[in-house]
Amino acid sequence: MNLSFSRGGWWGVALLLAGAVAAGGAEPVRFALLSDTHVTRGTAEDQPRYRPRFESVIAAVNAEKVRFVLIAGDLTQNGSPDEIADFKKLVAGFTAPVHFVPGNHDIGNKLIPGKGGDKTPRPAAFAAFEENLGPSFYLRTVAGVRLIGLNSPILGSGLPLEEKMWAFLERELAHPAAAPTIVFTHYPLFVKTVDEPGGEYWSIEPGPRARLLALLKQGGVRIVLSGHLHRPLTHHLDGMVLVSTLPVSFGLPRTLHVQGWTLVTLPGDGSEPQFESRLVNDSPAERIVSP
Repeated sequence: MNLSFSRGGWWGVALLLAGAVAAGGAEPVRFALLSDTHVTRGTAEDQPRYRPRFESVIAAVNAEKVRFVLIAGDLTQNGSPDEIADFKKLVAGFTAPVHFVPGNHDIGNKLIPGKGGDKTPRPAAFAAFEENLGPSFYLRTVAGVRLIGLNSPILGSGLPLEEKMWAFLERELAHPAAAPTIVFTHYPLFVKTVDEPGGEYWSIEPGPRARLLALLKQGGVRIVLSGHLHRPLTHHLDGMVLVSTLPVSFGLPRTLHVQGWTLVTLPGDGSEPQFESRLVNDSPAERIVSP
């Protein structure tokens, strides 16, 4: 099913993205944005349906012949070896190159000051992720676009891997690049307002949020993509557009039961790009909500 948001939210993205597309009649760049696949062998709630939903999305993305695929974290339900192995087998079904970053379900929740627990960032999980799935943060150039993938669960942790990632970001975002830059991450920068307080599950904490925002502005980043919310959300801030996509596995609140992904088309002639929300085939269309 193909749904487009006709006002506000998704189509508002087009005005900012137009400046990131090279003029001159080049071929359009089309890519898929996915998140929260939650690959699992579990049987709780509707977990047995996560895999067929993912398989449905893979088939739909392949049919669109996109240039690349971004998956913004929570690749697995628990980051276990069997789930990682299953994820690798599933993503091999994409015909386009796939780029992904870890989510909190893969490597542990972000650190919330004053709150402990056994689900905070786990160095052993970072190591397992990188050994089996590759770097947890990186810069790659694909189809003329610079992709910066971030390991957002470690932000604010103070762990050595976080310091290494900050050094990487300070280097790569020291100044605007000639090619357009897309940053993608699991956690969104914020949910309601840029100055919202921390201590909540859904967004990056205020300290690392401010530091990251300063680097994004310094580096001329105009597009930040994320997941985690299990619902769509769009913000505009200081010339940047921040977009969180629908989830592949399950929508929230679960009573809405909306799953899907986002097809992005960047026309080569600099005209208005298209953002289309595509629903997983068992998501009822009447329950789609505008971000």
